[in-house]
Amino acid sequence: MKVYGIIAEYNPFHNGHAYQIEETRKNGATHIAAIMSGNYVQRGDVAMIDKFARARAAVEGGVDLVVEMPTVYSIASAGHFARAGVMMLGALGCVDGISFGSECGDLELLKNAAMASLNMSSKENMEAKVKPFMEKGMSFPAAMQQAIAIENGPMIASVFDSPNNTLAVEYLKAMKLLKLDFDIFTVKRKGASHDSMEASDGIASGSLIREMIEDGEDISEYVPKHVAELVKEYEDKQQFAYFDNLERELLFILRSTIPPMLAECPDMDPGLVNRMFRAGIDALSIDDFLEKVGTKSYTTAKIRRILLNMYTGVKAADLMIMPPYGRVLALNERGAEILKAAKEKEEGNRYAIPFGTSLKEFVDLNRPPISRFADISNRATNLYGLASRTIRPSAQDFTEKIEIQ
Repeated sequence: MKVYGIIAEYNPFHNGHAYQIEETRKNGATHIAAIMSGNYVQRGDVAMIDKFARARAAVEGGVDLVVEMPTVYSIASAGHFARAGVMMLGALGCVDGISFGSECGDLELLKNAAMASLNMSSKENMEAKVKPFMEKGMSFPAAMQQAIAIENGPMIASVFDSPNNTLAVEYLKAMKLLKLDFDIFTVKRKGASHDSMEASDGIASGSLIREMIEDGEDISEYVPKHVAELVKEYEDKQQFAYFDNLERELLFILRSTIPPMLAECPDMDPGLVNRMFRAGIDALSIDDFLEKVGTKSYTTAKIRRILLNMYTGVKAADLMIMPPYGRVLALNERGAEILKAAKEKEEGNRYAIPFGTSLKEFVDLNRPPISRFADISNRATNLYGLASRTIRPSAQDFTEKIEIQ
């Protein structure tokens, strides 16, 4: 038994994901566990298809076990997202390796970039080398990249030009900081790059596929057959979820939140608190709000994440807590073998957490932070139920049945 872990969003599952799984198995993996974002994704958006359907599609596409990344981390910055995913793989206790995609496919270059980023993240370097660029109006990622370019040269800095490379670096940093010695396998992206609006070799980016779905175009060339059928089902039932459909709910939260409450959200600084509070009073739409608040430093993705954090009740302090549980969304017989191995390895695993299929059981434990994080997930899912044209019933997190596929 050789278990490899993947951290993903599968929004939706497509041929590029299937290719990564195929290559990971060729590399020796007998079992694959995925830590997957739930109903919200890291760019501060809702997932087009709900987490239960996406998890089942992933298992049908070759994953053996899908565990939900709690909402607290799935709508956080890349560093927190990566750290939570890596830590949850460590919590299983039986994961031998990690597999991730990258644009460069060069593991040594990625490792060098990770070390450069860790070095630049020291308090001294942040103050002396990164902060001056931010004071000129650069976003934090852009300022970090510029500082790394000066310190380490353009080749290492160029790694951060591509989003999958950047996430790969964050995974490597998290492994270093958490002292998790996984085998590392990086799959060079085949065909279209991340967020590319062009397709090639039967592979299109998730961004292009989502745009094609919105435009009613045929995506069957770029996704497995079972995903194409799932998309058709969601189209017929008008169940695709969109951030814009949450406009009134989010505007209400903005109009009823005072600055001290805003200040508790992740990614906040005093200037942004005041900027969001003033804009929230007058904004007549979410687009209007984003236009009033957004700058090079305050990106749209960052502001949207904060809006979702405000609604779901996520605080900055929550991100300092390690994932307290693992909620299973889908699995097959090999996935059940992974969970059995994880149970056997609990003793002595410093990252061990409870894994289970029932969110209600985690809520009913009444033991923070488990019950708090589970309650946030339930609140997030209830909001998600309003994001599609066909409104979903409440408490789906408590009623959805998880069975071995």
